[in-house]
Amino acid sequence: MKALRLLVLGAVLFVGGSLVARADGRPEPIVYTNKPPICCEVAYFGYDWSGFYLGGHAGMANASSSWTVPGLGFITTGTIGVVQGDFIEHSATGFAGGVHLGWQKQWGNTVAGLEVAYTALNTDITSHTSILDVPVARSTEVSNLVLVTGRLGYANDNILAYAKGGYASAEVDFDLRIGAPAVVGAASDRDQGWTAGVGLEYAIRDNIILGVEYNFVHLNVDSRTLAPVGAIVRNADVDLQSILARVSFKFGARPEVVPVK
Repeated sequence: MKALRLLVLGAVLFVGGSLVARADGRPEPIVYTNKPPICCEVAYFGYDWSGFYLGGHAGMANASSSWTVPGLGFITTGTIGVVQGDFIEHSATGFAGGVHLGWQKQWGNTVAGLEVAYTALNTDITSHTSILDVPVARSTEVSNLVLVTGRLGYANDNILAYAKGGYASAEVDFDLRIGAPAVVGAASDRDQGWTAGVGLEYAIRDNIILGVEYNFVHLNVDSRTLAPVGAIVRNADVDLQSILARVSFKFGARPEVVPVK
């Protein structure tokens, strides 16, 4: 019985000592909890024009052609074209539409890149003249235009103004019809030249870009033999001017955002 009293007394003294120790300033046990999420603002560093893009374009193109067939003396009938001796200049306006593919890189406000474009054209130019009351028709048709150009521009956030220039190639068909029924001579080939232009683009979404573009194309055809009549086209030049609306899809990341500390 005496031993039991001593045991109870010891337990009381132990608990009492612990309570006194906490009252004397000993730290409470540390309880760990999850921290709440830290909210922060983000900074927008501007639209990034870098990356590959693919799109389509459509609009109007004006084709003008000049060429000479030595030995033919034409009398103007007042129809399409200007005829002086055997030299003719004529032009026509038609639809233009196609696709383009490119890549560009942005450094600060400067954007540079390369682009390949294919454009189908509906520009069949025909001039009617006569030789001593014998009807004569001369036609030039330009089609399947391919442009390979470099682009250099200035970007202000999601607006880009640029200039372009480079290589041009298109199919050019010449057609000569004399009399009724007509004796026909024709020649078709792909000719080479150069192009220059300017454009303006506006990114309406992260990956969707709208634009408008002007292009000038010069093709130096020089000479061509019209089969089977054997007439020779000389000093032939073809110029194209086009105004196109463009829509492009840009591949790549969204504009960069970073935390503001």
